[in-house]
Parts: sequence; C-alpha cells; structure tokens
Amino acid sequence: MKKLFIIAFLMLLTLQSAFSQTKKIEDLYNEYTLVRNTPNRKATKEKSLALLERATELNEKQVTNVNYHLARLHEEEKEPELAIPYYEKVIKIVPGYYVAQRALGFINLKKCEALGHKVTAAAQAKNESLYNESFKAYKKQVLLTIPYFEKSQACDADDNTLNILTGLYKSIKATQSLTTLDSRLKELAKDCVSLLDE
Repeated sequence: MKKLFIIAFLMLLTLQSAFSQTKKIEDLYNEYTLVRNTPNRKATKEKSLALLERATELNEKQVTNVNYHLARLHEEEKEPELAIPYYEKVIKIVPGYYVAQRALGFINLKKCEALGHKVTAAAQAKNESLYNESFKAYKKQVLLTIPYFEKSQACDADDNTLNILTGLYKSIKATQSLTTLDSRLKELAKDCVSLLDE
C-alpha cells in the first residue's frame, strides 16, 4: 500500500511538472502576477520557480521581476541566504536597482556583525593569531558589503545608511576612503532605478 502511494505521488509530481511545462508562458506569468502580492507564499514560490525553470521564454524585465519577488519572499521567511542569489541576478540585469542593492547590504551587514563579534572575542582573549585571522575575514566581508550601501546611499541618501558606511570604513581602518566617498556617490547616482518595469 505504501509503495502504491509513493508511486501515485511521484506520478502526480511528474504530471504537474509536465503540465506546467506545456502551459503558455504568458499564462504562467499572469498567474504569477495575480498571486505574488497575496499572503499565499507557497503559491508565490511555486509560480516563481516554475517561471524561472522557463526563464529563457521570459523577457529580461519579467526575469528580473520574478527574481526580485522570490528574493523578497525568502527574506520574509527569514531565509536571507536563499535570497542572495536572486538579488544578485536582479543586480546583474539591472545594476541601478538600488532597492536590491540595499537588501543585499543589510543581509551582508549581519554577516559583518557576526564576524565582528569574533574579532572582539579574539581581542579580548588576547589571541593575536586568532585576532588577525578573524579581522581578515571581517575585513573581506566588509569590503563585499560596502558597495551595496554606497549604491543605496547614492540613489536614496539617508543618515542611517551614511552612518553604516562610516562605521564600516572605520571598523576596517579605511577612513581615507571616506574622503573620496562623495565623488563615488556622485558617480553611482548617475544610474539609479527605484522601480522595476514589467
């Protein structure tokens, strides 16, 4: 009986997959747009993943939109690590979309904070080799994080983001970079996208 149930379940999955592959891509995308802003996260995720399986049939704007909403969904479900590749795809297609840049900044900032605690613990333990190793990892993460916040600050300046940037630069003893921050922000501000088109 159990074997029969498993076989029936696998057949159902196969049929569902085949059905989604035979549906017109326009119909799938329309279903996705109807469900993406509803509280039904499971349906949104299923529709998004089904669309991404057929991404070559979508236009660039649609691919970007699906990736962005899937990233947000993962963040809302407290799965930031799963959100990262989707946000990165969005930025690859639309580098000026600072909303995704800011989201990645905050995801990476949490990694910086965790690594910063290790640096502090190593310093308090007076373990120089552990401190140097921890600081190296921390600095690497900070340098990955800063560009996201710089883009966000360039496109939608606020004191909180500026304070984060200042703190990150100071924490890795790179205060000289703060002297050239304004010129970098002006350059980054030339390509700002606040809303994704469909």
